[in-house]
Amino acid sequence: MLSQKENNPCTRYDRPSGPECVLPLCKAESGRTVKVACVHGDRGLCARMAALGIYPGVEMHLLCSGCVRVNGGVLSLGKDISDKILVTPSA
Repeated sequence: MLSQKENNPCTRYDRPSGPECVLPLCKAESGRTVKVACVHGDRGLCARMAALGIYPGVEMHLLCSGCVRVNGGVLSLGKDISDKILVTPSA
């Protein structure tokens, strides 16, 4: 059985695990739809991303490096922010 730390996607994103491979948004392929696994940051960053509609479980379409379509809107995210948003490929 996995410990609580190992079960958290934010602590295991560097270990590919089949279809549930979790990776930073900045490393995801352009043109793909991804699902947010978690936002790895302090409370302020998590609150700001949630206000923009980016929180665990939300699907977004990666338009190009740093540009995503979320809930009908387009957002431009810097590399430092997109590095802290962990995503999985959407089915």
